[in-house]
Amino acid sequence: MTSTTTPSATPAPGPLSGSAVGDADAELEGEQGEQSQVGIMYSERTWEVPLWVKAATFWVGVLSLGGLGVFEVGKRAEFRGLLIDSVVEPEDWGNAPAPEIALNALYKDGKDGGGAVKLSDLKGRWVLVNFWATWCAPCRDEMPSLEMLNRRFGDRVTMLAVSVDDDQAQVARFFGDTKPTFMVLWDKDKQSTRTYGTSKFPETYLISPDGRVAAKFTGPRDWFNQGMVQYFDDVVTDRRKPVRS
Repeated sequence: MTSTTTPSATPAPGPLSGSAVGDADAELEGEQGEQSQVGIMYSERTWEVPLWVKAATFWVGVLSLGGLGVFEVGKRAEFRGLLIDSVVEPEDWGNAPAPEIALNALYKDGKDGGGAVKLSDLKGRWVLVNFWATWCAPCRDEMPSLEMLNRRFGDRVTMLAVSVDDDQAQVARFFGDTKPTFMVLWDKDKQSTRTYGTSKFPETYLISPDGRVAAKFTGPRDWFNQGMVQYFDDVVTDRRKPVRS
């Protein structure tokens, strides 16, 4: 018998799976998207900023920085003037002769003791007389800045810190092992304090080289801020008067 071979049937194409359809759509959209962006985001034209625009931008920046610099300098000068004229400006005491002070020193030149000290012996020098007490909190607060001021001007201004404490041991406990570089006098009977009319502490007097009260400072101060340092520097070099009228 002759056998006949029956050809196998070719399977009919089935529907695309969901993932295949998605990949085809994405590829089509990508091609369309690239075509739509040509000439918009990917223009081949080269853009150049004109030279006059660059130059104008540069000079605008330079002028702006220059204006800021002038403004800053002006503000600094104004601030310095305010420090000197408003914050540290003392009171006028009529340039009256300075009452005598004759007291024993508890500390002198960073050491204990020092013997008798008289204000009249210091004629020819600027003298800063500070009345204070250890029980006075503002007095204690300003002592560190007085120390710094003395270290700065000690060769041109003699500082006398006159204590009105009842017991000198209180002064010793206050300073402890760190002795001040200025002179500390003890006015046990408060005689000098009454002579100067001081009843509230601290009060400070600037005595001129000719022995007159050039200025009075009422209340505590930061004696070593920028304005105060400038004040003393100007006074001792005759660039300004102790009190401006």
